[in-house]
Amino acid sequence: MLTHVELGTKLKNARNISGLKQQEAAESLNISRQKLISIEKGSGPIDTVLLKNMADLYGFALEHFFQENDEEVDVKIAFRAADLENDDQQTINWSRKVLVNIGILNEICEELN
Repeated sequence: MLTHVELGTKLKNARNISGLKQQEAAESLNISRQKLISIEKGSGPIDTVLLKNMADLYGFALEHFFQENDEEVDVKIAFRAADLENDDQQTINWSRKVLVNIGILNEICEELN
């Protein structure tokens, strides 16, 4: 069973992979930075709506955070721009989510064959 600390660690890793700083993520989620820190440490509560919003913001399928193993589709995208606009970050995260879902669908197809 997934603990709050493990969920918090997965959320922090997802935020880091998405390239967002704590303050940027907190502002996008309309929560305080302190609340985000407590969630990532596993000491603060998180509701399903906030969890879904975090998954969307970070570009992960919600199911990723409930997997027991840490296998994931790691999509790395490099940019030369100094700063990304919010729309650019949303596009990157949306693309990441699509690629993760394609990986999941490929696994399902392999199991069916």
